[in-house]
Amino acid sequence: MNRFFIACTIPMLLTGCCASQLTERLLAPVTRRLDLVNEQLAATNQKLEDVKAKLDQTNQKLDQTNAKLGEVAQNLQETNRRLGQVEETLVGVNGKLESVDSRLAQTNQKLEGVDKRLAQTNQKLDNVEGKLGETNQKLEGVDKKLQTTNQRLERVDSRLEDTNKKLGVIDQIIRKIPGIKVDQ
Repeated sequence: MNRFFIACTIPMLLTGCCASQLTERLLAPVTRRLDLVNEQLAATNQKLEDVKAKLDQTNQKLDQTNAKLGEVAQNLQETNRRLGQVEETLVGVNGKLESVDSRLAQTNQKLEGVDKRLAQTNQKLDNVEGKLGETNQKLEGVDKKLQTTNQRLERVDSRLEDTNKKLGVIDQIIRKIPGIKVDQ
C-alpha cells in the first residue's frame, strides 16, 4: 500500500508545479519509439514500392517474353508447314529418281543388246568380208544409239547434280532452323 500511496501522491504533488515537464519526460520515450516505428514504417513502405516497381518490370519482361514465344510458335508452325512442303517435294524427287533408275536399267538392257549385236557383227565380219559396208552402217547406227544414250545419261547426271544441289540447300536451310536437330 505504501507504493500505491507514493505512486498516486507524487503525480498529484507535481501536478501543480511541473506537470508539463513531467509529462514530456514520461512521454518522450514513447514519442521516440513512435517516431522510430514511423520511420521503420516509411522505410518498409518504400521497400514495398521498390518491390512493386520491380514486379511491374518483371511483368513487362514476362509479357515481352510471352510475345516473343508467340512469335517463335508462329515461326515454328511456318517452318513445319515449309518442312511439309519440302517433304512433298522430296517425295516427288524420289519418284523421279526411281523413274531415272528404271530408265537407266532399261538403258543398260539396251546396251547389253547392243553388246550382243556388236559381237554378232564381229563374227559376220570374220566370216563375210563382202558385208563390210553393211556392218559399218550398223555400227554407225549403234554408235548413234550410244551417243543418244550418253546424251541421255549426261542429262540424267545433270538433273541428279541439280537435285543434289537443291537437297544441299534444303539441308542447309533445315540446319539453320533453331530447335531442329538433324542427324548427320
